[in-house]
Amino acid sequence: MNFRRQALRQMESPEQLDELVRLATVPAWLLTLALTIAVGATAAWSVVGTVSRNVAAEGVLIHSHGISAFDAVASGQVVKVWISPNQRLAKGTPVVSLQGADGTITTTTVPWDAYVVGVLVTEGELVQPGTQLADLERLDAPGDTLQAVVFIPATAAPLLQPGVPVEVSAAAVPATVFGTLTGRVATVGAFPETVDSLRAFLGSGFDVAALLKNGSVIRVTVPLQPDPNSPSGLKWSKTSPPFQLNSASGITARFTVSREHPIDWLVGR
Repeated sequence: MNFRRQALRQMESPEQLDELVRLATVPAWLLTLALTIAVGATAAWSVVGTVSRNVAAEGVLIHSHGISAFDAVASGQVVKVWISPNQRLAKGTPVVSLQGADGTITTTTVPWDAYVVGVLVTEGELVQPGTQLADLERLDAPGDTLQAVVFIPATAAPLLQPGVPVEVSAAAVPATVFGTLTGRVATVGAFPETVDSLRAFLGSGFDVAALLKNGSVIRVTVPLQPDPNSPSGLKWSKTSPPFQLNSASGITARFTVSREHPIDWLVGR
């Protein structure tokens, strides 16, 4: 077998392990250019770009009249409770039947279309005039759709004003599947809510202490974007859930209170 002389000489020569290997380096001008571009892009974003500043708070989906106490107008023993929680009632639907001391049975009916938030009496119970029988939410007011009522910490209330955009997540509706609701602030309360005012609006069955556990709150109303073709009557960012939402459903609202330029943080504005 014949080999080339050059190949044989290469095999006979010892490895040159004492010589340095020179690696190719990135030109300095290229590094400078990349750094300049990165700094320039960051500076441009800090001046032109914006970052949203959000405030989150808990609330409920509810109609504008809130929840009303339905009281007994006569004394007697409850012999029949005709309603149950989470039920929708048409005007004139029986609520309870009472048997008076003379044995006469009278049945009270709901005076308007309503949603039953809670039933507060049981059959066999004795009641007096003014005893609360149920918490009802009126549904027949013209143009009265579900809206978000949010109870924001009093310290954050000065950041809000009518027109501020709001994103609402409903606890009963998975946001990953159906998305969120949107609206804008309509009113911001002038005074902090009290236990009594919260109970008057939300009903006696609502845990108002949870709303006040971190301090005073202000009531904020947010009309939501409607969708007449949706079972819920509201427009969702992804797809509408195939069911109606119950009144007094829990929600979390996120208010976009400002959009700030990052450069403002650097200059202290």
